[in-house]
Amino acid sequence: MISPDPMAAIFSHGWNFSTLGSLWLPNSASSFGPEIQWLWDFWYWMSVFFTVLITGITVWFCIKYRFRKGIRENADPAPDHNTPLEITWSIIPLILMLVLFIFGFKYYMDMDQPPSGCYKISVLAWKWHWQFTYPDDAVTNTLYIPLNTPVEFVMTSKDVLHGFWIPDLSIQRDVIPGRTMTIWVKAIRAGHYKLQCAEYCGDGHSEMLANVIVMPIPAFKKKLAQAADIWMHNGKVLPLHVVGKRVAQLEGCLGCHSVNGARGTGPTWKNLAGSSVQLVSGSATADYAYLKQAILYPGQKMVAGFNNVMPDYYSDFAGAAHKRARKLDALIWYINTLSTHASKTSQPPVPDLPGKAGKAATQPASAAAGKAKSGKPAATEKAPPQKGAAIPAAAMPLVALGKKLYASMGCIACHTVNGTPVVGPTWKNLAGYPVKLTTGKTVIADYQFLRFMILQPGKKIVAGYPNIMPSFTTTLAGKKNAKKLDGLIWYINSLSDKTSKTTQPPLK
Repeated sequence: MISPDPMAAIFSHGWNFSTLGSLWLPNSASSFGPEIQWLWDFWYWMSVFFTVLITGITVWFCIKYRFRKGIRENADPAPDHNTPLEITWSIIPLILMLVLFIFGFKYYMDMDQPPSGCYKISVLAWKWHWQFTYPDDAVTNTLYIPLNTPVEFVMTSKDVLHGFWIPDLSIQRDVIPGRTMTIWVKAIRAGHYKLQCAEYCGDGHSEMLANVIVMPIPAFKKKLAQAADIWMHNGKVLPLHVVGKRVAQLEGCLGCHSVNGARGTGPTWKNLAGSSVQLVSGSATADYAYLKQAILYPGQKMVAGFNNVMPDYYSDFAGAAHKRARKLDALIWYINTLSTHASKTSQPPVPDLPGKAGKAATQPASAAAGKAKSGKPAATEKAPPQKGAAIPAAAMPLVALGKKLYASMGCIACHTVNGTPVVGPTWKNLAGYPVKLTTGKTVIADYQFLRFMILQPGKKIVAGYPNIMPSFTTTLAGKKNAKKLDGLIWYINSLSDKTSKTTQPPLK
């Protein structure tokens, strides 16, 4: 990692080549490292050579041909043309530039074109936070990378331009709102590194960091299995306030709100619940209703002394029937545990501790329902209700095709399959369910609706989401692409417990 303070690094480590090397280029832990290092060294030492040569000749000329009274009072006649010299100083730079261009272009193409079969990780950026979603539906704010495995990052931004930069892995790519950006890497050395934003994005830009951990594949799989379920740990249901702490970390809340009383971009959460809050106009008591409204609709009641910069991405937590509503209560429970003013009026109506009532409230609805039917505890929020149970065996190859297209076409960047809405609606339990549009009309997500939304996304817009999805008419429309389109729709159906003949493509 490049030292943030070069002089401190020098004085703490001494003058040696390893210290000086770390100041201008990290020892890359990616497979690109040797290529980039060679090209950098070539350019660097070529620049040093010509800088010394040209500067040395210039200084020598200044001394040799300086004005000296009585010796060199008049300048020598200057030649106006020297063909061999001009050819020499034109050909040599041309050859050097061609070498740099050829190798630089080759290395760039190697880095820009991911190999087939890459492990795909979805990256979502917003002020000032990173979130990573993996193919098994795990969501983390620490980036976990399997060792010696090609990994492709499918990236987008919720708000403004950001920069995905991991210096120790020699990769950097802008992350642009409304677009899907990709980059790949193969990490060849396990370790802990840093991801940082490389584009200025506002007050918290310098703090838009994430830990990057490269680990062997067995440890990577174990870590993701743990991260995939925020509601359970070692087979036991967690108290809501513990889940709430995880939600705060995953959603980036702690980037703006401290828990120790320190002032940040937003008000501290310490001693917030139950306290009196001074607003821009008037005051309010931070009870359960206030905390809920402040999270769902942050611009409605502004706290005095703070700017209105909190995004309104959390409105999808609303609605008692919505699975994210449980995360909202968990988050408010966590805020209550940080306050000495907390009381029943500031706490959510669901119990915090997982007793008989608490367990039912804490578990996802599908998990609680599973327990009621079987008499055994259900597993995790991640497990969908009988996923793909109504999918005919003949359609399973199309489901597999759709899953591959979901990753390769960039759908993974905007649509999750675990129920977490991000840039676009989640695909879990989409097929067969009612969908509210911006026109106020509610429609059922049947086959025709799903087909129309993929091919002509701007014609019908789902309420609560921006109109940024590109059209796929050139890649999915027509008879030659019918199999791909149906594959995507079959995959969407496999994620829903309301899949039926009306939501499924016709089998030919």
